[in-house]
Amino acid sequence: MKKTIAFAAALAVGTAAYLYTDPPSRFAPADDLSPTARSSAAGEPPRVTEIATSASSATRPGEVVLNLPARRDRSCDPELNDYVTTGGQVFSAYRCTPRTPRPPHPYAHYDNGSLEVLAYADPEAAALLGRRLAGSDPEKSYAMLLRAAALDGDVSHLAWLADQAFSTVRIDGALQVDNVKRRYELAALAARLGGDPSATQFLRDTLVDAGISAHGLGRLDERVDQLLESVHDIQRAVYGEIRYGGQTDA
Repeated sequence: MKKTIAFAAALAVGTAAYLYTDPPSRFAPADDLSPTARSSAAGEPPRVTEIATSASSATRPGEVVLNLPARRDRSCDPELNDYVTTGGQVFSAYRCTPRTPRPPHPYAHYDNGSLEVLAYADPEAAALLGRRLAGSDPEKSYAMLLRAAALDGDVSHLAWLADQAFSTVRIDGALQVDNVKRRYELAALAARLGGDPSATQFLRDTLVDAGISAHGLGRLDERVDQLLESVHDIQRAVYGEIRYGGQTDA
């Protein structure tokens, strides 16, 4: 069954953040992750606040709010949660949820040459190789991630490519039109593979606002057609039919 991803959430919203704001840091400095509480009512709400005394190698001393320890290192995911006191007052405080170690990729020990052989018919190998080469060989990275999407119909490969290779949309306030064009092509291809089409329209509107003519947009659409045909060629070669992004061949 074809995997369909809400591509707009990964691509259009991310682009909007770059278009209208300066790129924010992923997290505040480590010391800023200590829990802070802000009351929704007048005065300080009753709370249990103390300094943690037992610190392991994964935990540095930090504040404890309502007996909820908030780790101050970066081995956890900070979450801002709302709490209600017995007096009915509501306040928010940070807590940190320890991250669960991710299992290694089953192909992590393969070298690039082995991955390239497997990538002919294995989308996992194609995707891993594409990510490995993102910094050293962008052109091949693009081809491998496109191949991964062709083989399994998962447009998240295209979203990752857009965010890694064409993430810079503004520099000192100036729109980077070429990057927006590349993101538009990937979003339009994702829509043709079953993804959410709203990202395509958002990026198309951005290009129109930037002064791209109807002729220029038409050339981008021709490029999308070429990319889709490449996807179909991969599917025909591997599966003998078109599985994603078109009708099954007779």
